[in-house]
Amino acid sequence: VPLVTAIRRGDLRQFNDTLLKYQDKFIQRGTYLLLEKCKTVCHRNLFKRVFVIMGTHQLPLDNVANALKWLGMEIDLDEVECILSNLIFKKYVKGYIS
Repeated sequence: VPLVTAIRRGDLRQFNDTLLKYQDKFIQRGTYLLLEKCKTVCHRNLFKRVFVIMGTHQLPLDNVANALKWLGMEIDLDEVECILSNLIFKKYVKGYIS
């Protein structure tokens, strides 16, 4: 249940902690790689939460980086841009980077 809550909230710290905590069980059941792919959905939900909080259609990457810092994850702007470009490519998010 904490894993589902983390995905819904876009809480990457809780997602990673829960995945690490139950890693052996997930590997035994053969679901670890599937859950690792759910990280993309968690990223999407984090971007969505920042978008809703900002209330604007243009989302500065600094705000997402600050949200990730608040979650305790040190990620630079290049990494945030890479995550966003992958979300756009996989059609999880509509938009473009300029």
